[in-house]
Amino acid sequence: MKITFFSDTHNQHSRLTFTSGDVLVFCGDLTTRGALSEVKEFAEFVKNLDYKYKIAIAGNHDFCFDDERKTEAELIFANNGIIYLNDSGIEIDGIKFWGSPIQPWYHDWAFNRARGEEIKKHWDLIPLDTDVLIIHGPPYGILDLCASGERVGCHDLLEYVKRIKPAINAFGHIHESHGDVVLDGVKFINASSLDKSYKSTFPPIDVEI
Repeated sequence: MKITFFSDTHNQHSRLTFTSGDVLVFCGDLTTRGALSEVKEFAEFVKNLDYKYKIAIAGNHDFCFDDERKTEAELIFANNGIIYLNDSGIEIDGIKFWGSPIQPWYHDWAFNRARGEEIKKHWDLIPLDTDVLIIHGPPYGILDLCASGERVGCHDLLEYVKRIKPAINAFGHIHESHGDVVLDGVKFINASSLDKSYKSTFPPIDVEI
């Protein structure tokens, strides 16, 4: 199965170049501040890409998936063939995907949760047999380094990933840490498409599983 990952496009999705594959995965932050018109434009773009399945989660900028407009936003995705995951999963050809938009609290953006017990409630939902884990924010210490030198990933998420050991843990959120690394048998992918200045810089990341 060929899977393509991308993230944090913030309305610049059309500047990216895609090939084709089995599954396209988006790791959140498609909008600037969650306008439904932005969701519609993104969904119509993704609909026409050459992938059999398209999976997406929301991110901290995507407010319309986290307020009274969420039903309408989710319907836009569904009408364009995009599988939306929100603390939920799907199995495709024997590969189990799980997605969550949650990330540690920061200035009260969408899907923010306090570190500790509040955020752990979401990680508790992740099935132990997950193959591809899609979370908007990174685990602590892995592709989570900000330009300021601070690491902002989630400590609790890291513990769950160590326990579950998915084949892939994909995320975005921290633009300047784009890239991938394999640690303890898990392939971690920061699929951010924009750099820290919000310029379209990084290509989608293709993986075979």
